[in-house]
Amino acid sequence: MNRSTFYLSLVFILALFGFSSCNFNAIDQQVENNESDIQKYITNNKLNAQKSPEGMYYSILSAGTSGKQANYTDLVKFHYVMTLLNGSKVDSTSRILNQPRAYVTGSFESIFSLPMRYMKEGDKGVFILPANLAFGGSSYGNGLIPAYSVIKIDIELISIQTENQVIEEMKKTYNVNNPEVTATGLIFQKTISNPTGKALTPAQTYLVNYTGRLGFSYLKLDAAGKVIFDPIFDSRAGASMLVGAGQLISGFDEGIMKLKMGEKAIIIIPSKLGYGANNQGSIPANSPLCFEIEVPIQ
Repeated sequence: MNRSTFYLSLVFILALFGFSSCNFNAIDQQVENNESDIQKYITNNKLNAQKSPEGMYYSILSAGTSGKQANYTDLVKFHYVMTLLNGSKVDSTSRILNQPRAYVTGSFESIFSLPMRYMKEGDKGVFILPANLAFGGSSYGNGLIPAYSVIKIDIELISIQTENQVIEEMKKTYNVNNPEVTATGLIFQKTISNPTGKALTPAQTYLVNYTGRLGFSYLKLDAAGKVIFDPIFDSRAGASMLVGAGQLISGFDEGIMKLKMGEKAIIIIPSKLGYGANNQGSIPANSPLCFEIEVPIQ
């Protein structure tokens, strides 16, 4: 490194350090402001709140009766109303349309992750998160959530389900009655048979029609860009697939290979035969999946 480059690097580092110091001071001031605002809100609203080790304030307004708390891989469903401390509404679920939010515990971190650690099934509570536990120093929603905002969330934890319980509910929802359960745990129910159809050959490519669903509905955009609440995460007609060669998730591969051309089936894939502990697009980790599958005559 030559001398001029060294001096430029040194100036840059000192400038960066000075900027960072100012930045840290600004953050410290915002933390103090958040704490002051929270204390004022708690006092004015006579809220009996506790402070968590992380710095979140919370109050369980009514307790559920089951005493069940969410464990890793459990599916939680809940209603919520999210506001700023001044009462401005940020977001909410719809009780009128019976559209709770749902996610698999441990699949990802969100603003709801911390409150859920302090809730049991059936609980209703209020949770106040300072900016460092919420959206930080960034503004969101075209200013709907200003930078360094304190966020208040009223939550009702409706249900907590293990993966096995989710699968049982999926069987009822998707009319999977008296299915075959294979040695691997795949749940398979043929809906259209074609005894004279041609069997599939492993490691060959076939056209496959399928629709994949989760065990819960979520907000998504449809083909027209309209926001809908739906469990379908993917649907394709005439998808070209190399089957029986280990190129697909194992549960899907197994289900397809049980069909002949001209047959249809519904399969429910436990997460161990799906994406396991990995998130995959809109599919959370540790999620069982339901597919309607068809191999058309070709």
